[in-house]
Amino acid sequence: MNSIEMNVTKDGKWNWLKYKLFYGGTFKGMITFTIVYLFVITLFLSTFSKPVVDLLGAPLLPFYFSGSTEDLMAFSARVVLLYHAITVPFLAICTYFVLEYCDVREKLKSRIKWPLFFGSLLASGAGMLYAYFFTEAWIIHGLYLVGLSLCFYAGVILLIAVFPSKNFPKNWTKQENKNNILFEQLALVTITICILVTVFLGAAIGAYFGVDEMSAFLAEYFLRDPITELPYPYLVADLFVDGIKGHLHAMLGQIDVVILLVVFRYTMGDMPKGKWHLLAMILAIPGAFFMSLGCWFVTFKSVVPIVTFGILQEWPFDMHYLIYVGAAILVTVGAMLALMGWNKIARKELGDAYESATWGTRIKVIFKDPVKFTLYFLFLWVNIVMTFSGIFLALSLYDESVLARVLPFLSFRSGPLAVETTVARGHWHILGALSAVILFLLFVDILRIEGKTRKVMGWLMLAGSIFAFLSGMLYLYVPHLDQNWANNHELYVDVQEFWQVNAPWLPLLLDFGILLIGIALVIFCFYELIQIINGRRDIHAFPE
Repeated sequence: MNSIEMNVTKDGKWNWLKYKLFYGGTFKGMITFTIVYLFVITLFLSTFSKPVVDLLGAPLLPFYFSGSTEDLMAFSARVVLLYHAITVPFLAICTYFVLEYCDVREKLKSRIKWPLFFGSLLASGAGMLYAYFFTEAWIIHGLYLVGLSLCFYAGVILLIAVFPSKNFPKNWTKQENKNNILFEQLALVTITICILVTVFLGAAIGAYFGVDEMSAFLAEYFLRDPITELPYPYLVADLFVDGIKGHLHAMLGQIDVVILLVVFRYTMGDMPKGKWHLLAMILAIPGAFFMSLGCWFVTFKSVVPIVTFGILQEWPFDMHYLIYVGAAILVTVGAMLALMGWNKIARKELGDAYESATWGTRIKVIFKDPVKFTLYFLFLWVNIVMTFSGIFLALSLYDESVLARVLPFLSFRSGPLAVETTVARGHWHILGALSAVILFLLFVDILRIEGKTRKVMGWLMLAGSIFAFLSGMLYLYVPHLDQNWANNHELYVDVQEFWQVNAPWLPLLLDFGILLIGIALVIFCFYELIQIINGRRDIHAFPE
């Protein structure tokens, strides 16, 4: 026992507190704290959410935000800061999982986790304070930028820490499964580079357009109309809007790639092997790259023409198709992960009887662990609530799109603006929430939470994911399929009107699914609090 361990473990007045603080310095402690922190933000937002206001007649807390036109920019600014206040700590959680379970150089881990931990909390906390409490205190906005800068620094160090070399990772050239390890590491390097480029893109756009006059807006406001509301020339304003679109979509997709790689590594163990794993890692590299490249090109397609034989021309194809290609590859990798994960559960449960067991028996046993079953189920469920609906949108967006040619009323761009705007807002909210549920279930399994608590959380997350995400997908797309509603309503009518008339129970079902997920989070928070207080989450040496 070294001197640090002796100092920590000896009896003393501050012994109990030291244990708790030292656990907070581990990756599991940081993940636990950040999950609870994000849950507190969610609880704060819920106090003035629409369901609470409808139920009580007023916000639970005295936060009254006007929706008038003159306050539109202030509202947009709050939303943008809120997005970052949630997403930055969430990406930090993803990074903690990478540091804990993927191959990262040990000597650089502490140089990554501490700037990331404090930077993510500083950016998130300052962003929330500036958005909702101290809107005139520019020093708080400065602290928000400092936090983001610390996170970017941690990302650069992470790239150095995961880059393969002759003897890293783990002397991979001497292993029988060296190709699996190499391509897994290359996939991690690829997505790290892509995230850094996307962060730089968002920072550059924000820094350039924030020099003379701060302009805040939500990109879905400019889906159709010419961009005349912003104080810039048209092409410059168009670059501004497309840059925000590209940054947002790329970041969310890249976060999901990180989650995919982390869950894959956790599923396969320390020594990944097998042809299916190798194929998945090979596919993940072009999937992540093409998806990111498509998002980046969307930013510049309208303002940077291409030159062919000295002649300026428009881009020969819609850059969204690059996104579709990358996303299709990544969805395939996710489906492979789900099947491999379920197969591993069945092998563990059946043991020697696995080879002789019927398919029905193998399928039956995977339901014994609702946490792992739901974890892998969501990699398939995302296709129902996101992928297929996204393909439908892509094939019917314009009048000349494939489906719109057959059924002209299916053209989103020619239909009610409220429908297209709602889809633009809602589809990535579904993906973001689903990604958070996946990480939560992974962490529950990592902490080895067992017994009734595990089963209750697993089934609540499964039921909540089905009700919330399926209802959300129907809420977004079904109004577009009602030809009479589309033809007889003004372009700016709220989609809520459609559901109030046709199926007022569907939004309630959506809220019910979210409530089930929230209950599971409450159970987790109290369970972990009890475990920490009772000393079951302690360590006896100060973390590096």
